[in-house]
Amino acid sequence: MIILALDYGVIGNCRTLALVKKDTSMDWLCLPKFDSPSVFSKILDSDNGGSFKIIPVDEYEIKQEYIENTNVIKTTFSNSTSEFEVIDYFPYYKKGDETFRDSEVQRIIIRKRGNPIIKVLIKPKMEYNKYIPNKYIEDGKIIFSHKSISLYVYSNLNLKKLSNEDKIELPEKSYILISYNKLKNPIDVDYIMQEMDNTIDYWRNWSKKIFGKKDYKPLKVRSALVLQLLTYEDTGAMIAAGTTSIPEIKGSVRNWDYRYSWIRDYSFSVEALMKIGLIDQAYNFIRWLNLLYSKYGINVQTLFNVEGEDYIGELKLMHMQGYENSKPVRIGNAAYKQRQTDIIGELLNSLYLFYLKKNKNLRVSEISWDLISNFVETAIKDWKKKDHSIWEFRGSNKNYTFSKVMCWVALDRGIKIAKKLGHDEVIERWSKDRRNIKVNIMRYGWNKKAQAFTQHYGSTTLDASLLLMPSFGIIRWKDKRMLSTINAIKRELSKGPFVMRYKDEDGFGIPKSAFITCSFWLINALYKIGNREEAMEMFNKAVAFQNHMGLFSEDIDIDTGELLGNFPQSYSHVALINTITILSGKK
Repeated sequence: MIILALDYGVIGNCRTLALVKKDTSMDWLCLPKFDSPSVFSKILDSDNGGSFKIIPVDEYEIKQEYIENTNVIKTTFSNSTSEFEVIDYFPYYKKGDETFRDSEVQRIIIRKRGNPIIKVLIKPKMEYNKYIPNKYIEDGKIIFSHKSISLYVYSNLNLKKLSNEDKIELPEKSYILISYNKLKNPIDVDYIMQEMDNTIDYWRNWSKKIFGKKDYKPLKVRSALVLQLLTYEDTGAMIAAGTTSIPEIKGSVRNWDYRYSWIRDYSFSVEALMKIGLIDQAYNFIRWLNLLYSKYGINVQTLFNVEGEDYIGELKLMHMQGYENSKPVRIGNAAYKQRQTDIIGELLNSLYLFYLKKNKNLRVSEISWDLISNFVETAIKDWKKKDHSIWEFRGSNKNYTFSKVMCWVALDRGIKIAKKLGHDEVIERWSKDRRNIKVNIMRYGWNKKAQAFTQHYGSTTLDASLLLMPSFGIIRWKDKRMLSTINAIKRELSKGPFVMRYKDEDGFGIPKSAFITCSFWLINALYKIGNREEAMEMFNKAVAFQNHMGLFSEDIDIDTGELLGNFPQSYSHVALINTITILSGKK
């Protein structure tokens, strides 16, 4: 098996992030927020995209890794005569109640031995590659300016040589700082080194909160650190991934913008975060949900931007080459207009887990009964309606089985919460509706010909999302229908450690790549039905396809093992955490 991974690490400040390639090329950066226009976008246009790279003059071996238990990247260049390190990070740390996280990237270069000579490439392209900014040197800094945006570059290296991409012999310690729309007071190497130390200390202390057995803890810590970087701390929103338009299949039009917060994806993170002791991070979902409810009431759509705005118009940027020539590049996501009836089930399940099942020390009175009851009533009203499914099909609506299951979950969790809060007046009526939904699913979701629960009513198409049915309690793991469904999905949708979502035509052709999250769903199912050795073997094979920094994207090429899809992907890392806790024997 060939592994051709997205060879990037990610750094960030819980407002935005940057992707740093194994050779130090910073190929993706949007400022000041995740969904702002890019200033570096080489990952989506290898010929013309902007980037920021350290280029050694001689040949070097390169090793890139995270400084342990942090979101700080160290890239080491070494050969027989010379060695130097490049440290990349966003300054991010807290003192008391104050958070320090200016919109700036800091890059430190430390000479370890010899006399390394480098060139530095700093070439921003503004507004998704549309504009080359003006560049000039003034008052001890390089300035890139375009309209109302300025990038200020500070360094103790020779600014003229830096600007001209001339050769520079490295001093013992040097730095390059890029600040967005903010002038800096006089700075020096000592200031930058202190910023680095503060950031490293913060992330290390943050990581100490994570529970886990020794064998699996590094996987959990890295996944948790990724999820934190994908969180917009101002509102509590968690984005689905850090990029747009990295395709599910190279050369295809399956290119979407994932820099937004999906109710479904975020809901799944609550259980994962709580299982590893990150209660405050799980509470961010509650903060986010309360913000949305205060603005929109029960009219909660599938996704929002990080500020909680509901319009996310989709545009195609045809001037960009696309990731490895995969067009179009898209910004925005038209899925915000879809009906996806499953999201209320995931939402209420998360509230149930947070307040009643996994975190019993919190006051259940924090739940707004109006919020709970209104969402349950919406599920009762909508469960018979056709929708676009968990997979956001852009064709016609159908009666998707998983959507019906999650409507049942909405009723089930609503009833459990009602009992706890003493709202007995709704329990009988809601229980009747819950029973009716289940009867409907068991009658129409099960397909005798396929001998499995299938993607939508009347279909023989298998769907990996139905592996989740027992985890929500609608059916037992060892029910013969569930066992048959698991075996059918394993037989028809899996290849080695890879599992496809489905195989049928979906409006964009026949899918060819596997969905990383589905691999972990099948591993969980195998473990739960007693096939524990098989589950462990599949798990060990699956995690071997993380990239060199321990990161997963959304998809993986079944034939080559190449990571594809937007990156890094929250869904994949949430599923990894949940699987580790199951394999560790936790419920």
